[in-house]
Amino acid sequence: MKISKKKIIIIVIVAAVVSSIGYYAYNQSLTGGDDFITEAAQVGDLSKYLEENGEILSTNINTFYSDGMKKIKTINVEVGDLVKKGDILIEFDSTIDLEEERINKEIKALEANYSEAVVGVDFETLNGIKIQIQGLRNSLAIAKEEYDKALRLFNENVVTKSEVNIAENTVLQLENQIAVLNNQYNLQAKGVSGNIRNQYEAQIDSLAISLDILEKHRDGYVLKSNFDGTVTELNGFVGSMPIMGTLILEVQDKSSLAVYADFLVDEAAQLKDDMSVDIENSDLELEINDLKISQIYPKAVSKVSELGIEQKRVKIKIELNEEIGRLTLGSTVDVKVNTENREGVVYVNKDAVYEKEGMDYVIVIEGGMEVEKEVEIGLETDDYLEIISGLEEGEEVLTD
Repeated sequence: MKISKKKIIIIVIVAAVVSSIGYYAYNQSLTGGDDFITEAAQVGDLSKYLEENGEILSTNINTFYSDGMKKIKTINVEVGDLVKKGDILIEFDSTIDLEEERINKEIKALEANYSEAVVGVDFETLNGIKIQIQGLRNSLAIAKEEYDKALRLFNENVVTKSEVNIAENTVLQLENQIAVLNNQYNLQAKGVSGNIRNQYEAQIDSLAISLDILEKHRDGYVLKSNFDGTVTELNGFVGSMPIMGTLILEVQDKSSLAVYADFLVDEAAQLKDDMSVDIENSDLELEINDLKISQIYPKAVSKVSELGIEQKRVKIKIELNEEIGRLTLGSTVDVKVNTENREGVVYVNKDAVYEKEGMDYVIVIEGGMEVEKEVEIGLETDDYLEIISGLEEGEEVLTD
């Protein structure tokens, strides 16, 4: 078949166009064309963070839960009230007063019986001394426990020597008071025969112990504040018997606040005491930097996530100073824990680095050409990678 001259010219033109397109595409593959995006390798400081939500709470919290067996008799506070240490917040109905009245009547009967048996002995005074001695012995046992605790905390550098001395003086004062009362008792009982005295002492000791037990039970029918604070929760009303396990009352000390956050177990393994922490809340216009982890709790607890997945989490505490402590209890904040720092390192955008055959590479633009370079990477953050070797500051690397 004969091909016309016109057709030959068209074929040559098409071939030339195709060849030009192929060369352009090849050139684009080398230089990235006009659309490639680059960033310069930089030198600076890199930090790696773990992030979680946290909550601002008091470091001193009193929480009182119902045992499901007591009816509320009186409520002496409302939410928001300021309370002092030792204030009675809620009282429950009890029969303790009636039982104490019964025991006191038994003591009176005992006094009458022994007054007839032994003339000239004031058994009412004798009973009073004996009951005082029993009460002081109980107080002495508690004071000795407090002294031992103070001594232990002093050895751990938690409390001062003056606090240990105060606890020791309390023990000595109680021992002296008991010794004085024992002398008074012996003088009052001087004219009583041994048999009568032994019988009397056994009975009065038994009644005194019963009174002491009732007084200890009384504490279970009142809720007292353990420190100066603010009532932050109150559930229940006079005459109600809250269901067992429900929160009745909460008191928090607003002068001593901290941020609490829960981290997954594998993340918590990276945390250490005194690590730097930043917290922020855009709604509160809050941003506080360079705080410290003050405590990492030793035990992981199970919690269910918002997606219904059970997770093991570890709680940490970040103490706040007095000025920051004016924040509202229960406020939520973003917590960023700085787990690792690198100062004065070369770094690039993470998108610039790719892996090939187990090695890491970047594409550097040199004279409009793409040059592949092998690099060694170090610290990885959310956006950047540290380059230990293979790249210098200012080199343009392809990121897209």
